[in-house]
Amino acid sequence: MRYAGFWPRLGAILIDMVVLAPVIIAMSFWTSTASRTIALSFELPLAVAFAFYNIYFVGRWGRTIGKMAVKIRVVRLNGGEAGFKRAFYRHAVDLGFSIATSALTIYALMSVTDHEYSMLMFEERLNLVENKAGVWIGILNWLSIAWGGSELIVLLLNKKRRALHDYIAGTVVIHTSEAAVAV
Repeated sequence: MRYAGFWPRLGAILIDMVVLAPVIIAMSFWTSTASRTIALSFELPLAVAFAFYNIYFVGRWGRTIGKMAVKIRVVRLNGGEAGFKRAFYRHAVDLGFSIATSALTIYALMSVTDHEYSMLMFEERLNLVENKAGVWIGILNWLSIAWGGSELIVLLLNKKRRALHDYIAGTVVIHTSEAAVAV
């Protein structure tokens, strides 16, 4: 097995972001400019969208669209299919951060009425969430950055190029050789 290091994995993440960004940006903008009820209804689904994408694709095919593009794949340590359980474990921490942030946003949105929310401009709505979430949003952001940094450090310091989420899930990311399909 040829282990995939930092650059192919970064390339895959960037491609996945390009794939998902238009949908997430459009939905985020739409929900934040719509009514408070719509913002509340879509907050949690938007928060889990990236994790769901990763869990589904890695669980089903061992790779996301970005990983397909750069020809890398997530597998078990023995080379077997990762499967949905391991795919979930790989993204559990990120999903936890997303859900916690979403919970704070829902809490902030619940602190105003529909009418008060509708009177706010876009930037004021963002400020409302930040102010109502208080210090917790800053702590979550700091913890998320610390998690990301520790993932990178661990990935760079081991021979199999496993990040922390790979250790949690018992997975490794490898280069694939695209074999010709037999007809």
